[in-house]
Order: sequence, then structure tokens, then C-alpha cells
Amino acid sequence: MKNKVLFTVTNLDIIDKLKKLGIDKFVYPFSFFCVGVLNTYELDDIKEENSYLLINRVLDIKDIEKLKEILHNLPSNIKGIIFEDLGLIKVMEDINIEKILFAPHITTNYMSINSYLRYVDTLIVSYDITEQEMDEIVQKANKEVSFFAFGPTSSMYSRRTLLTSHSRHHKIDYKNILKVNVNNNDFIAVENAYGTVLYHMPYYNGLSLLNKKAKYYFYFPLFLSDEEIINLVNNDLSKIPNARGFLDTKTIYKIKA
Repeated sequence: MKNKVLFTVTNLDIIDKLKKLGIDKFVYPFSFFCVGVLNTYELDDIKEENSYLLINRVLDIKDIEKLKEILHNLPSNIKGIIFEDLGLIKVMEDINIEKILFAPHITTNYMSINSYLRYVDTLIVSYDITEQEMDEIVQKANKEVSFFAFGPTSSMYSRRTLLTSHSRHHKIDYKNILKVNVNNNDFIAVENAYGTVLYHMPYYNGLSLLNKKAKYYFYFPLFLSDEEIINLVNNDLSKIPNARGFLDTKTIYKIKA
């Protein structure tokens, strides 16, 4: 099973420890093409043989042109791209690399998923649906899908630097990570130069999905210590706040007609 794990790198020092535990595919938040993470990486930082780039920004024309040039000159150890912006499907159509769509709020049903799978090698199924709904997707998808196994779930992404604006408006010290409680729901806001992401906490625990047929299982262990990450890989979540999200109960968020 661990040979199907895509594990997001939060710091380079932990990679050797993860390899000893059987993890051999690593996901690197890629330079200024990423938001919502504390550490990003340049190509020169990425040494592992089975490496994947995470690109989760919505890009403008200038950034797309820059990305095109990079993607056409990738080193051989970069095996795939995990991306959110659907426009990148067109950008990457002539690039011989594994393409993995990670747009969790739109990959919620097998009909939409089969449409996307025409253009990508796999996609990471939404964490906004139940396990039963995921089972239907596995049965009816035209290719193997992948699952979000663990991590904070994104509630919002803004291209604005909201934490900077917040600190200026209220004349308070700037914090790159801001913990927020709204109506007894906990969130963590993270900002960099390209925008702000709001994550819902506690961590989404989708480890039960490891028993399902899938191409990959995606781990996104933001904000965890090295010790907690090692415990996670060993399936020990006793000291990590976590919940099953909507796996057992359908989402309460619905679009009204």
C-alpha cells in the first residue's frame, strides 16, 4: 500500500526518515506556484527519484507562460504534476508527465469525474462526500481514482493577502498563521505573497480509504511536527486531533435552487 502513497514534503530533513518507513513518492509544493503551505521548493531542492510537483494556485497569463517554460524542461526525477487550475490541462497536453487533478470541491460525482479523467491520469476524489458516495465513484469511474488520506481541508482560497490586510486594519502584529474560531468551528489561515488559504480543522482522517481500490493515497500533513508525521505514517493518530469529516454524514453545505 505504501508504494501508492503520495506524501507532501513539509521539510526536507524528514525525507530519509519517511523512506525508512516505506514512503517513496514525495510531493513538493512548487515555488511561487503554491499557496496555503509554509515551505515551497525549487527544482534544485528536489533530489528524490519519484517526485511530484504540487501547483495549487489559480494562475494568470504571465505565470502560465513562465510555468510552460519550466514544464517543458523538467528533470527526469519529476514524475508528475498535482494541480488545481483546470486551465493547466491545456497547458500540459503535450507534456509527457503524469497529470493528477486535485480540485476537491468539484470532484464529487462519477459523471463529472469521468469527464475530467479524459484529460488526466487520475484525480483526487473530493473530501466533501461520504464514503458510500466514494464507493460508487470507484465502481463507475473510467480510470483508477485517488483519495485524500489525511490533512487539513481547504475551505477558502483568496488571491488577496488577507492576513496582511487584517493586521494593518486592526493595527496588530502580523502572523503568517492565524487560528480562527467561527461558530465553534476551528480554522487555520495561511498566507504567502500569492494569496491566503483557510483550512478547516481538525485534520481530515481518511485512513479508512486506504482499503479501497485506488491509484494513489494523498497525504497533506501541514503544520505537524516531525514526530507527529512519523506517528501518522505508522497510523498512530492518538495525539493528532482528527475527524472523519463528511465520510459518514452527507455535507450540510448545499447550493439552493
